[in-house]
Amino acid sequence: MPLRGMSNVKKMTSDRLVKMNDDVKGVYLAGLFNIVEGTPVDSGRARNNWFLSVSAPSQKTTKSKSKGLAAIRQLRTMPQSVLNKKLYFTNNLPYIGLLEYGGYPKNVKKGTFNKKLKKYEIRSISGYSKQMPRGWVRVALRLMANKIRKL
Repeated sequence: MPLRGMSNVKKMTSDRLVKMNDDVKGVYLAGLFNIVEGTPVDSGRARNNWFLSVSAPSQKTTKSKSKGLAAIRQLRTMPQSVLNKKLYFTNNLPYIGLLEYGGYPKNVKKGTFNKKLKKYEIRSISGYSKQMPRGWVRVALRLMANKIRKL
């Protein structure tokens, strides 16, 4: 004997999955955008080297210095359905870990030469970039996780 109203239950379940997927995808897009925008900028290369991939981390790097525009365009490659998929947002530049976790010299004597100002400037403090002195990726990921838990 068929269950009455089963089609309504299936439709409601399907609609809820679509909404859940859209909500999670929205959190991803906003959070990954914040990671790109939060990346400290000197030449723009670190900000532009974020790559979104599905199933396996990207091995790519680019020499482009468009201040992150290409990385933001990468977010358009996010799949329609994100539930039950492994998404990777990678930056393969060798110094990205220094920007996130620190590691610059604690006591800088001279700093980096600024060609525009024609003088040296200190761009780090306590081993971290002055632009993001506590890192930014871990903060963004924590915020994303909290938002997903609240969905």
